[in-house]
Amino acid sequence: MKIENPGIASRTRVLVDTPINEQGEFVLYWMTAQRRLRWNHALEHAADVAEKLEKPLIVVEPFSIDHSFASDRLVTFVAQGMLDNRDAFEGTGVRYIPWIETHRERGSGLLRRISNRSCLVVMDDFPTGHPRHVMERAAKILQTRLHAVDGCGVIPMSWTDKAPPLAHTFRRVVQRRVIEAISGSPKPNPLESRSSSLWMPENEYSVLLKELRFSMTPLEWLWRVSEGGATGKSALEPLPIDHLVPSVESSRGGSKKANKLLEIFVNQRLDKYSDGRNNPSEPMTSRLSPWLHFGHISALEVVDRVLKKGNWDPTMTPDKVTGSRNGWWGLNEASEAFLDQIITWRDLGFHFAYHRPDHATFNSLPEWAQMTLNEHANDPRPSYVFDELENAETHDEIWNAAQRELRETGVIHNYLRMLWGKRILEWAPDPVTASDWMVRLNDRWALDGRDPNSYTGIFWVLGRHDRAWGPERPVFGKVRFMSSANTARKLDLKGYLNQFGIGEFDTIEG
Repeated sequence: MKIENPGIASRTRVLVDTPINEQGEFVLYWMTAQRRLRWNHALEHAADVAEKLEKPLIVVEPFSIDHSFASDRLVTFVAQGMLDNRDAFEGTGVRYIPWIETHRERGSGLLRRISNRSCLVVMDDFPTGHPRHVMERAAKILQTRLHAVDGCGVIPMSWTDKAPPLAHTFRRVVQRRVIEAISGSPKPNPLESRSSSLWMPENEYSVLLKELRFSMTPLEWLWRVSEGGATGKSALEPLPIDHLVPSVESSRGGSKKANKLLEIFVNQRLDKYSDGRNNPSEPMTSRLSPWLHFGHISALEVVDRVLKKGNWDPTMTPDKVTGSRNGWWGLNEASEAFLDQIITWRDLGFHFAYHRPDHATFNSLPEWAQMTLNEHANDPRPSYVFDELENAETHDEIWNAAQRELRETGVIHNYLRMLWGKRILEWAPDPVTASDWMVRLNDRWALDGRDPNSYTGIFWVLGRHDRAWGPERPVFGKVRFMSSANTARKLDLKGYLNQFGIGEFDTIEG
């Protein structure tokens, strides 16, 4: 079946190449990464196919607890998003099923059973973590035609043929094709004005769930989890997940919160972004990273809002590719700086992960970085064990504050995240262990962990997407050096340390 929207066609891979089962009862969208209704390429594609076939559309949003970093923090954030999605799908004419996997029923068995009854399965294309595992597993076990749709970023992952080595080279790809990518955006509401055939009647729906032995996650339980605190903790207690990583009361998951944050950023912070993004005490950033990671908001929608704020149109961009970070969009400095971050740097991580399955390992570093770090692997260095780092028990109070921020809020301020990684490189027994520790800490505690963008940040610390620097130093070799002392001189940390620090910070070293 031809995909009419070129923007969706360039983002779609056929993972199981069997004919569409026109005798199937419905089209299935297995929503694993882009957990939202709005600006969703995969949902629009699934709805288009269902409408052409005159079949109902069923959307299942699963969350698996069957991976190493499932925790109270992550399950709560996703459950809150599910409640928002339930409200969003209400009245659209599409059946939406939130489903959190438990120890009693695993996801692969359910997906196999439900796909056997469907015409076509649509799934999110995501290049790392559990969504990638689910996609690859589905490609092996399903017999029904399976499409994977990339809704990750602005530039479709299929538009590069190898892992981009540098932001500068990838920025040229962005400038050459970003207008084409924006023109292929999905509809803001892909279910608007759809045929009534997308709705499965109640009697058929009830019979289907019974025959599939599908025990939906109770709405009452989702509400309890979403409450957080003691109520949420009690509801989550039976699940075999990491209960030592608590939910974050100040960061509610879901599209409603994401859109509120976007409104605040565009209207109150965007114009201060250039000067204020590196201020840990009052950062002028979007703070959207966790919601982008869980797909509660689309990067394309964020870009659209920023462009509309600047009254942008394509005639404002030059005809030729410049590769410059500034001036290409024809917007003010703050808007251009933000667009470079959310398009160039964020998409860079997705494209790298898409082409390099080893993207979360030391071996993914460029040859020069591996060589220089290994040459200095045996250099004398301060020694900490992993538990001391995880519990923020070092001599460096700025680093400890960053780690406490991660543990308490699920994020680290953008600039301090770089310092956080540089000091782990300095304190771990060797560079390979340093990379492993950074991934473990980030994936366990960060709301935006287990993500190509966070792996970009971690491995930038070790030389990815960077160049060799001089002078050559102990431990770091030719990898870019950062220190807490220089950070304290450069940034206003008073408010940040009042919030996350303990005592004075007059013993900063390095």
